Amino acid sequence: MWVITVFNNQNDVRMFEYTNKNEATKALKTFKKNAVLSFTK
Repeated sequence: MWVITVFNNQNDVRMFEYTNKNEATKALKTFKKNAVLSFTK
Protein backbone atom coordinates (compact mmCIF):
# COMPACT_ATOMS: atom_id res chain seq x y z
CA MET A 1 0.00 0.00 0.00
CA TRP A 2 1.26 3.48 -0.88
CA VAL A 3 0.45 6.30 1.52
CA ILE A 4 0.65 10.05 1.01
CA THR A 5 0.91 12.01 4.25
CA VAL A 6 0.17 15.72 3.99
CA PHE A 7 1.24 18.07 6.76
CA ASN A 8 -0.90 21.21 6.48
CA ASN A 9 0.00 22.48 9.95
CA GLN A 10 0.78 21.12 13.41
CA ASN A 11 -2.86 20.12 14.05
CA ASP A 12 -3.84 19.08 10.52
CA VAL A 13 -2.23 15.91 9.13
CA ARG A 14 -4.02 13.99 6.37
CA MET A 15 -3.31 10.55 4.93
CA PHE A 16 -4.36 9.11 1.57
CA GLU A 17 -4.00 5.42 0.63
CA TYR A 18 -3.28 4.08 -2.86
CA THR A 19 -2.89 0.55 -4.18
CA ASN A 20 -0.27 1.23 -6.85
CA LYS A 21 2.79 3.45 -7.11
CA ASN A 22 1.84 5.19 -10.36
CA GLU A 23 -1.48 6.34 -8.95
CA ALA A 24 0.18 7.57 -5.75
CA THR A 25 2.95 9.41 -7.62
CA LYS A 26 0.40 11.15 -9.82
CA ALA A 27 -1.60 12.23 -6.76
CA LEU A 28 1.55 13.40 -4.97
CA LYS A 29 2.21 15.91 -7.75
CA THR A 30 -1.08 17.66 -6.95
CA PHE A 31 0.11 18.72 -3.49
CA LYS A 32 1.98 22.02 -3.36
CA LYS A 33 4.25 21.27 -0.38
CA ASN A 34 4.70 19.32 2.85
CA ALA A 35 3.71 15.90 1.46
CA VAL A 36 5.52 12.56 1.80
CA LEU A 37 5.00 9.37 -0.18
CA SER A 38 5.72 6.10 1.64
CA PHE A 39 5.19 2.35 1.16
CA THR A 40 3.80 -0.02 3.78
CA LYS A 41 3.06 -3.73 3.64
